[in-house]
Amino acid sequence: MEKRQRILLIHGNDERRAGLRSRLEAEGFDVTAAGSGQERQEVFSGPPEDLVVLDMALPRMEGIERYQALRANPRTRRIPVILMTERAVDDYWEPLSSDTDGPCFVAATSGDLSLLLARITQLLAQALVGV
Repeated sequence: MEKRQRILLIHGNDERRAGLRSRLEAEGFDVTAAGSGQERQEVFSGPPEDLVVLDMALPRMEGIERYQALRANPRTRRIPVILMTERAVDDYWEPLSSDTDGPCFVAATSGDLSLLLARITQLLAQALVGV
């Protein structure tokens, strides 16, 4: 039996988080989801995930700060991260120039998840082969 890939989904909007989690699980991923500060602390103390989808507009701790904390931690620094933002009009992917450890891309939040799913699949495939 093939191991299911694990995704950590951190999103401040309960409805959006539930929808994303449901769709990712339907695609065959194991998903751990968190929204509140306490939930986020608990999930980061567990085993590392294969990929993180991170809302940039988190309450109490902005997503970019959480991203920096991920990269500062030796346990999580190489995990691929997708930062989601509602500040962009169209979906786009932009590698962060300061990202020196694990891959990171910024994605516009939209109702169409096909681009997000394609990027998740690509990043996970690259991580498996060590690209």
